[in-house]
Amino acid sequence: MKKDLKDYLNIKTLLLVLLVALVIFIPVWGNRRYMNIAILVLMYIGLGESWNLLSGMSGLFSIAHALFFGLGVYGMTIGMTKLGLPVVGGILLGLAANVVMALIVGFVGSKLSGLYFTMALIALHAIIYTLAGQMSFTGYALGLSMPREYLMSRRALYFLVLGLAILMMLIFVWVRKSRIGTNFVALKENPDLAVSLGSNIRGWRILAVIISAMMASIMGAFYAFYMMANTPEVFASTISLRIIMVCMVGGLGNVWGPVMGCWLIVFDELVRGVMPSKFASFAVVVYALVLIVMALLKPKGIMGSKIFQPKETDARSVENKKAAAKAQK
Repeated sequence: MKKDLKDYLNIKTLLLVLLVALVIFIPVWGNRRYMNIAILVLMYIGLGESWNLLSGMSGLFSIAHALFFGLGVYGMTIGMTKLGLPVVGGILLGLAANVVMALIVGFVGSKLSGLYFTMALIALHAIIYTLAGQMSFTGYALGLSMPREYLMSRRALYFLVLGLAILMMLIFVWVRKSRIGTNFVALKENPDLAVSLGSNIRGWRILAVIISAMMASIMGAFYAFYMMANTPEVFASTISLRIIMVCMVGGLGNVWGPVMGCWLIVFDELVRGVMPSKFASFAVVVYALVLIVMALLKPKGIMGSKIFQPKETDARSVENKKAAAKAQK
């Protein structure tokens, strides 16, 4: 069994080395196209960690996570173009908008669950999506453009989003290892038992939505600098579907899940580069098919595969079997 554990550690070490090499290789030798793909991949890793914390760790399935992402984008652009705020002010405006939205979503999540929560979230997302294209201070359907003095090079954007992606992973790990994460997992695995033990299910669910929304808001603020503009399309369901796909393919509730699932973003961007634009709408169909296949064949995602799970030692296996036999008696 020591050999199994050693093989497991060797696989993770190899993947980590390859990941570090790729991170170093892209800004040195990558052209503009590959830099853009790398930036999007890292952005979706950060967004994936945000969604994973809410849905993978806490059990609140967010079907419209682009809602929080879009508010972060609009907070930055409105703050800097309409209100004349500095960069920090734009970030804080997006965070404030997301906290308000998270309180609403969290309250709904404390009252509803399952299909009813999903339906309420879709309705809320549709309202914000529509309003973003109909109001003057949001720039109507054309959106708003960022001041040109904030234009950044692709290499600077790459290292910025790399740091943000690592930050999102660290936040996920910190929350998971803290008392907060323990309560989140308890609410997901057995909410009735958690309530019977005195856990404040409403408070913990609202907190989960707030943390997740703030993480997505920060990634949205970055996207405003990447695109140097905003449009209502930052609320598009395609973005939400991409975030969900990255997490479910990589593995729910695991910090490395979005990292392992981001190859789909690479594939999607490469395919978009060679296919005519009229076929771009078929990307949603591909996402849906990938999710269906993964749900049927790999419901635990890539990180749930045996190759990433160390086997139990003989002694521990025997102890577990004895405990199970005792429980049945």
